[in-house]
Amino acid sequence: MNILWLAHRDPINPKAGGAERTIFEVAARLIAWGNKVTLVTAGWKDSKARQDVNGIKVIRLGNSVTLHLLLPLFLLFNRFDVIINDLGHAIPWASASFLFKNNIVFFHHLHAKSLPGQVNPVLAKIITAVEKSYPMLYMGNIFVTESKTSVDDLVGLGIERSMIVKIPPGVDSSIFHASEKTPNPSIVYFGGMRRYKRPEECIYVVENLKDKIPGLKLYIVGEGPELGNLLDLVKTRGLDSVVTFLGRVDYSELGRIVASSWLNIHSSVTEGWGFSILEASSAGTPTAAYDVPGVVETIENGANGLKVKDGDREALAEAVYKILKDPNELWLSSMKFAEKYSWDATAELWSKTIKKVEGEQS
Repeated sequence: MNILWLAHRDPINPKAGGAERTIFEVAARLIAWGNKVTLVTAGWKDSKARQDVNGIKVIRLGNSVTLHLLLPLFLLFNRFDVIINDLGHAIPWASASFLFKNNIVFFHHLHAKSLPGQVNPVLAKIITAVEKSYPMLYMGNIFVTESKTSVDDLVGLGIERSMIVKIPPGVDSSIFHASEKTPNPSIVYFGGMRRYKRPEECIYVVENLKDKIPGLKLYIVGEGPELGNLLDLVKTRGLDSVVTFLGRVDYSELGRIVASSWLNIHSSVTEGWGFSILEASSAGTPTAAYDVPGVVETIENGANGLKVKDGDREALAEAVYKILKDPNELWLSSMKFAEKYSWDATAELWSKTIKKVEGEQS
């Protein structure tokens, strides 16, 4: 089949994250199984207009705004068997739904949950209204999403449950696998430095525990608009000797850092799926997290970490302390938990869904 994947970023975009990891892993397997995959996306400064990325034909049409303006012309001159509308951002791919019948909608999470404090109130209302338009805009289309929470969010928007397919992501165990832990207790936080992810929570945790756990270290991996605030917070709290900022690292180095850490902290307001939690689990590193949407399925208490009441910093610190004092059993059970997930299984479910949509429209 000839498949078009519409997304706002591609896997090698400097701001790529978990959503783009799914594109990379699934598309590569679809191609290996005899399909063609074209990814139309936005570019960035000095990016190439066309590029082959692991067999994926990447076409970058302008920026995140002009992409939507240029897309109708592209669709008029190109034909595809199936189009995947990736809603990594809230803005829908309206032209695809109007010009083609064979659309799949890839819904990650309800952006309305993460908007407070991220954008101004007017824009927040606009985006919320846009998300409420999905049932009408994508009427009759299959929705794919990754977690039970996101399934419920779609039902709440008015999507029929029978039109929703849950396909959880996988994990690359060749990168995220167990290795030797650091000699002293260590915590890792890895993810985007954005307000809704609340990366500052890991700093408050180590401030709470640094005198209780000798030699405790925190490694923060990632970049984003909140990084400056984190640097200032570490300085004002006098935690320079405890906290190390590693910036953005390549995927293999990330796997090494996560595997060597004793514990991972996850503190987002909401997620479509806790990618970092699953990756940490595969590396034998349990997670302490707030119990929020997107974390419900990625942490099984006592198996690959502990969940605590959202926003309760004391409880989060207590969970971290409990794990760090006796981590060995959780290191082993975390890996066992992650064995349930693989990119091959994820791609197979995507392939079945794509074939079903293509068959119904042929």
